[in-house]
Amino acid sequence: MEPDRYAELERARDAVLAEAEVFRRELEPALAASLRSGFERICSEQAGHVADLGEAGQRAVLEAFDGAVRSGVAATLRRLEEAELWLSPFTAPDLLVASEAGWPISVPAWLATVLGRRRPGTALGALDDPANRVWVAIGAAAGTVDPVLQEFGFAPTHRRIGGGWFGVVPRTLPRLDPSGVLQRRWRRYRASYERYEALARLTG
Repeated sequence: MEPDRYAELERARDAVLAEAEVFRRELEPALAASLRSGFERICSEQAGHVADLGEAGQRAVLEAFDGAVRSGVAATLRRLEEAELWLSPFTAPDLLVASEAGWPISVPAWLATVLGRRRPGTALGALDDPANRVWVAIGAAAGTVDPVLQEFGFAPTHRRIGGGWFGVVPRTLPRLDPSGVLQRRWRRYRASYERYEALARLTG
């Protein structure tokens, strides 16, 4: 590959990861607020159970849920630190590994991975597309908040993909971020990703 093409691909990759980092920062308060809003919704729907908990129980569940929100958001942000998730954001990319091996040591591992694949060039969809690994990581926050609700005797709803047993985790982008900030950030990331993907296919 020509040196200028190599440099262009590296710049495109860096642009993707820069957008990803800004997205992570903007996600943190939005996800925490959305989880708390979901909790308030559950409490409203199960007001009788909340009353039965009494004042001490209500304080305890609030404290436990707040801790679970912090843990769940932190876990999601750690997951979203992984560069490969943003460079390969599909849950089922159906990528085939090429048989060539033996890249020079001067070629970064990420670049060898990119060039060692045959890519379908599938367009990246909306943030809340279930085939999107970023959205799956956001939904994984249910793993910390649902056990708290179970512990305090809240009645679970039906099982939801990416939303746990109680539906506290947002199932749609507007529920996650009514302000539209993340939607705009996602568009910026998606444009950077599609440029990177196109360059990777051209250089592969």
